[in-house]
Amino acid sequence: MRDRFAAAGLAALMTIAAACSRPASAKIDLHANFFPLKTNMVWTYRIDSKSQHTSYVITDRVVGAQYVPALKLTGLVVAEFYDLDRAGLRPIVYVDDSGYLTRLSGLDYDKHRITTPAWGKSEEDNFLPAHLTPNQAWNNELFPYGKLPGGFEIVQSHKSFGEPAAIAVPAGHFTGCIRIETRARYQGGAYAESKQQLKLTYVDWYAPNVGLIKTIAYQGGPDGPEMERVELMRFGVAPKSDQFTEAQGIRPASSQPRASEAPSARKSLKRAIAG
Repeated sequence: MRDRFAAAGLAALMTIAAACSRPASAKIDLHANFFPLKTNMVWTYRIDSKSQHTSYVITDRVVGAQYVPALKLTGLVVAEFYDLDRAGLRPIVYVDDSGYLTRLSGLDYDKHRITTPAWGKSEEDNFLPAHLTPNQAWNNELFPYGKLPGGFEIVQSHKSFGEPAAIAVPAGHFTGCIRIETRARYQGGAYAESKQQLKLTYVDWYAPNVGLIKTIAYQGGPDGPEMERVELMRFGVAPKSDQFTEAQGIRPASSQPRASEAPSARKSLKRAIAG
């Protein structure tokens, strides 16, 4: 009988120890803004690309909500500056459409005007939910170089989770984050000709009232080799003008975007893997 009680006590202690070893439940502020893109906010990221054997820096600045004649629509404009040779400044436009954000990229600046290249623009519907929370799931397709004959597409499935751990990046330590896991399959075009598919897994972390702080891209599944890493170096509010936007004659929009018009601009960094 004494041995039975001892065994029961040991089992109880093991249960308590196991419970204590489990990570704490994520405390996610559902009222927080995980896309706080107000006019003049700036984020700087470091990208370490093992697939391209290089490292570089991207700076994103919110220009604001404005009408874009070349697209015949009003959207939230973000100017993205690459510190690469001949990369320069590129605009990204976001539109809130039926609860999801559409992302328009592959655009150019002609002085202060946004223009579309001859081959067309890259349009990604269902880029992200307009209000990001844990336990969401959605699918979408992306045509990085437009729907040109012979072009390829990326078929993606996404799931969001509350992140129980603190996430450390050069900009600091962040808690209460949302993690998005994305499975991406590259198909068509050159992939169809070679009868091969490129499969990648992206993991993104978004901090409340900050935005995207980290992305890791893996070849294949999450246990595959790392191909890209994006980390937030710093963020804040810039002066009303800076050297990047002034060079193109770009001025912040006079009106502030609504919360529903404030998506994240930084997920564009993942698409560089496609080449």
